[in-house]
Amino acid sequence: MTPRRVEVTRPDKLLWPALGITKRAYVDYLGAVADRMLPWLRDRPLSVIRAPDGVEGERYFQKNTPKYAPPWIRTVTIPAPSAKRDVAYTVCNDAASLAWLGNQAALEFHPAPVRRDRLERPDLLVVDIDPPEDAFDAAVEVAFLVLEVLDDLGLNTLTKTTGGKGLHVVVPIVRHVSAERLRHAATRLTAIVTERRPDLVTAEFRKADRKGRVMLDPSRNGTGATLVAPYSPRARTEGTVSFPVMPDQLRSIAPDDFTVATVPEHLDDAAHSLWVEAASRWRQRLPASLLE
Repeated sequence: MTPRRVEVTRPDKLLWPALGITKRAYVDYLGAVADRMLPWLRDRPLSVIRAPDGVEGERYFQKNTPKYAPPWIRTVTIPAPSAKRDVAYTVCNDAASLAWLGNQAALEFHPAPVRRDRLERPDLLVVDIDPPEDAFDAAVEVAFLVLEVLDDLGLNTLTKTTGGKGLHVVVPIVRHVSAERLRHAATRLTAIVTERRPDLVTAEFRKADRKGRVMLDPSRNGTGATLVAPYSPRARTEGTVSFPVMPDQLRSIAPDDFTVATVPEHLDDAAHSLWVEAASRWRQRLPASLLE
């Protein structure tokens, strides 16, 4: 089969002007992280945030695959109850598809926690740790608390920055519960963590009700939820990236340590092989205590 080639159009267009990151440099970045990123995109319905004129221009959330996409771009069609028509999500399974999306100025990648062969059965539980502004240290403390609870429950975990101000703890699972049951499990987990440190953790959605505490958001596990992919940039001026880290790194990092410009220097860290292994080999079930 002839290798698929993606021509980078307008390669000198600046996507992150503050960093001097051009479209050509961005597509090269995606090529550098492809082997690590693709296991977390493969066979998943994918939404993206596009910014054709870079982070300083207009941006929009895109679910439907454009009609002008090349014929080799894979899709999965999902009924959309609130829309007039079904949505044909892009499925990014290879480096050429990733490069094509990069050339479309897709600056954020948000895969679903399900795969196209069993859309009704999620395979990820996500703990979204959302601290107040300039309170990353508090997010780290809550992350250790979450990891402690999940370890008590016998679950293996992965940790990454969100590319914003917070952290994600991700639990790969076998596909044995519905999205509704997964949301129930995430809500129960949030309650357990909150009970241990009510002074530090809350599930309150409204910022005014959080009173300086760190929010855990179980809705990340509901029907239609997405998760920013590991290695995905964020459409922010700073060019920050959602980046895998080991727990013992958490107290020595800051969210802006990992950007489109710096990430290629960190790809040999121990967290990356763990994430690649987890994507294909980890098989664990949610304990009954979270599903009651």
